[in-house]
Amino acid sequence: MFNGLSFYMEINHKHHRGFTLIELLVSITVVFILVAISVSNYSAVFAERALIQKTEHLYHFLRLAKTQAIQDNQQIYVHFCQGGNTDVWKMAMADTAACDCFTANTCLVNGLNKVEQLTDGKRLFTAKADITFSGQQASYKPMRFGVNTGSITLNDGNGNKLKVIQGSMRLRICSPDKAQLGYKKC
Repeated sequence: MFNGLSFYMEINHKHHRGFTLIELLVSITVVFILVAISVSNYSAVFAERALIQKTEHLYHFLRLAKTQAIQDNQQIYVHFCQGGNTDVWKMAMADTAACDCFTANTCLVNGLNKVEQLTDGKRLFTAKADITFSGQQASYKPMRFGVNTGSITLNDGNGNKLKVIQGSMRLRICSPDKAQLGYKKC
């Protein structure tokens, strides 16, 4: 009897190798659900990183304009231009009060074109109401405290917002609604 039972167990054991089709489908479904959850979390993280990076880039662009004004001993403007009726915005540094960021060679400092992407309308956004500089341009005079005060708020479409504020004495980054992404509430 013992030999027969052993033989029966060996046969039974050989039949249970691998997965059934149902077990395989359930396993694949669980893997797809986990991948979907992680992809959405990763895209939120990438959007946050893009917001932080672009906000800090804007901050440094404005600081560069202030430095350029002092270096050249002339007023320098930073223009914020919207691409038609889209959510695409550009920023440009110029030594003239008139400039169109979307037209070549209209935004020049010392003969050099200084135009950069501000928002892409896909991952980063801003709107006219989010730009409080008069005439949608910041300006810097060569003397101390000769600035046009205002701010710009950028958002990532997921509820995260960061604001660059140019006060009369200081330029800073903060979060308009609550402390987030490593920045204090404004």
